[in-house]
Amino acid sequence: MSEKSLAGRKALVTGGARGIGAAIAEALTNAGASVMIGDILADLGKETAGRLAKTGAKTGFVELNVTDDAQWEKAVAATIAALGGYDILINNAGIEITSLVVDLKAEDLRRMCDVNFVGTGLGMKHAFRAMRPGGGAGARRAVRPSGGEPVAPRPSFRLTGINGWMGAGAACSSSPCAAS
Repeated sequence: MSEKSLAGRKALVTGGARGIGAAIAEALTNAGASVMIGDILADLGKETAGRLAKTGAKTGFVELNVTDDAQWEKAVAATIAALGGYDILINNAGIEITSLVVDLKAEDLRRMCDVNFVGTGLGMKHAFRAMRPGGGAGARRAVRPSGGEPVAPRPSFRLTGINGWMGAGAACSSSPCAAS
């Protein structure tokens, strides 16, 4: 990202309290964006937001369990209220189950699917609702295809297994999605 290329943009970074999410949040603020950290790790998330704010960036923290629809609604509302809009979603929250295949537990697999897949889908749903024209986020246009004019997001995808789901998320973040 070029220096200050994202000035005026407002982002919500899930899983932003530590690791890759915190690094993404820092890169966004370095590029001029305002950032809301969304995470289940409240103390660490507040600390990360505070550290970024000390650099002069506009930041905030909202507690967010990405598997909870109601928490997404609150997180999006908090982002819009604190940052004055919302036009970037970094759907970074995720978990990994580290186990031998013969020792896998169904509840661990369900939790991983809830966080990594359901959470991603809920994030896209609430982001696109807020970012569409008249959605209240202050974003006039949300998705910019390379070389073209910005267009309003109109996501449409089919769930065809893990690769299809992940591909849908990538496509909706980098190019316009045609409605079916």
